[in-house]
Amino acid sequence: MPGSLPGIPGFIAFAGVKFGGYCLAGWYLKKLQPAIAANVLSIAGARTGLGILIGPPLTIGLGGILADIAPSSTSNWPWIGVYAFIYVLRILIWALVIHLFTKGFGLARPKLWTYAAAGGVWSCLLDLPGIALAVITPGQVPFC
Repeated sequence: MPGSLPGIPGFIAFAGVKFGGYCLAGWYLKKLQPAIAANVLSIAGARTGLGILIGPPLTIGLGGILADIAPSSTSNWPWIGVYAFIYVLRILIWALVIHLFTKGFGLARPKLWTYAAAGGVWSCLLDLPGIALAVITPGQVPFC
């Protein structure tokens, strides 16, 4: 089935949307936890960097596994499973980032996980404009 994937400009556009959104999340986190000494750009950079390093390899790997399990399935369940996995992964990444920036004053675990779950939802919401922009950005890479 022929198609195309976003190229480098699309990847940059997607990462830019995510970074901007993570700046907003970092600003809000600092507002909730004023003891955080790091600046918003550091929080957003850490979250974006971890997302780029961890997210694609695990998502592609899980997508490949699900494609082997249900290769001719017309159901959306495999992709719902992938997105549920992505959401859980995002919660874990946010928990790590929040822990790194709050470990000096010991944020209570329930708050850490609440913030991480909210960050996971925010990351998923940022996919909408990020993917839309990546898809319309010039420089698509065709495949067949």
